[in-house]
Amino acid sequence: MVKLLPAQEAAKIYHTNYVRNSRAVGVMWGTLTICFSVLVMALFIQPYWIGDSVSTPQAGYFGLFSYCVGNVLSSELICKGGPLDFSSIPSRAFKTAMFFVALAMFLIIGSIICFSLFFVCNTATVYKICAWMQLAAATGLMIGCLVYPDGWDSSLLVPA
Repeated sequence: MVKLLPAQEAAKIYHTNYVRNSRAVGVMWGTLTICFSVLVMALFIQPYWIGDSVSTPQAGYFGLFSYCVGNVLSSELICKGGPLDFSSIPSRAFKTAMFFVALAMFLIIGSIICFSLFFVCNTATVYKICAWMQLAAATGLMIGCLVYPDGWDSSLLVPA
């Protein structure tokens, strides 16, 4: 006959396994959040989402807030725009996409900062705050990526 552990000892073993597994999940979640934030920041900062090479007749790039137009004579790119120069963005769709991608970037950075609340708040509360912030960031990023193509008919991008 198999001898069973007393209930208190079994509960301690299960609790120890639960705490170890929950910490591992928390570390993995934090690591993946940092990777996601690096991707979102690179996505926001990149000056070109779509573009041509310099060897094409009319080279150029355009991204969320900046665009580069190629000079036909010198094959040199002339770039305009910046994240703080909102008036230089050629399309309302690009402005909207920039807003939502920037919102996603700030929310995901805020989520990383919220992971430091583990020292102050209950673990479940921190997980819920971070989860809602990451869900909002993912929604903002999705809206930004879905709205972005609507600006492709801008007069600056469509050749005359």
